[in-house]
Amino acid sequence: MDKPNFKGLLLVSDIDGTLAELSYIPKNNLEAIRQFQQLGGSFTLCTGRPKCALGEILPQVTVNAPIITINGSYIYSQQTGEVLFEAQLPDHVRPFVFELLERFLQIGAMLVEPDNYWVIRWGDESIQGVAERKAMYEREDCCKYYSEQDGPQHWHKVVLIIPPEQIPTVRAYIEGKNPQGFYPVQSDAFYLELVTDGVDKGRGMKMIQKAMRLCKTAAIGDRENDQPMLQIADFSAVPKSGDPNLQKEVDFIADSCENGAVSDFICYLQQTYNR
Repeated sequence: MDKPNFKGLLLVSDIDGTLAELSYIPKNNLEAIRQFQQLGGSFTLCTGRPKCALGEILPQVTVNAPIITINGSYIYSQQTGEVLFEAQLPDHVRPFVFELLERFLQIGAMLVEPDNYWVIRWGDESIQGVAERKAMYEREDCCKYYSEQDGPQHWHKVVLIIPPEQIPTVRAYIEGKNPQGFYPVQSDAFYLELVTDGVDKGRGMKMIQKAMRLCKTAAIGDRENDQPMLQIADFSAVPKSGDPNLQKEVDFIADSCENGAVSDFICYLQQTYNR
């Protein structure tokens, strides 16, 4: 079988639970991405993380397209440092968040900016996975503690840290308030994010596709915040370790994250792209 020509194809991958578990990228993913790029493909990352939290990921993998961070709120070129797109939350999200924290004392919250996580409070650190995330942010040296005197003036995103069983209750409360200018979306078992209206991973993917004049897109992700890019991609995949509801909506169920979901998806693309 002839090797496929991936010229004109943009492949976008979520990080956590898809490309990597925290900081480790399976070797078969790395090799498959290299081959994909050698065959003309454009590869990039699309993550809820900010730019500062990619310090353990980017030395492992080469991207040859702008990177989508903060769920689509901040898109930049790793090669030039140019910011292609930036969106911030409306100012009225601030009193909303502090009222929420006063009402739900068990939850934590972080403000996510390109260069820092600003922790308002961690909440219940015994939640499975929270301690590992905290350790990673501290290793990346991008974790600061928020105060009214020492904190960002503009907020790009808010991450609420919530015991998984309580997310439906907190989400229903937020949606019941009919928030204006922002919306909640789940990005992990214990993360519920507040993101600016009109901003999502799908929009970020389309912006890069247009800027690079690429004809097709492929996307892989594992959580609700990946859904916008999965819905509009020409080829879409979810790891078998991902959200079962998302798996019903995509073209391909890839192997689990730890076994190389991105590598498996690229194998699928080799069989279907340009065929």
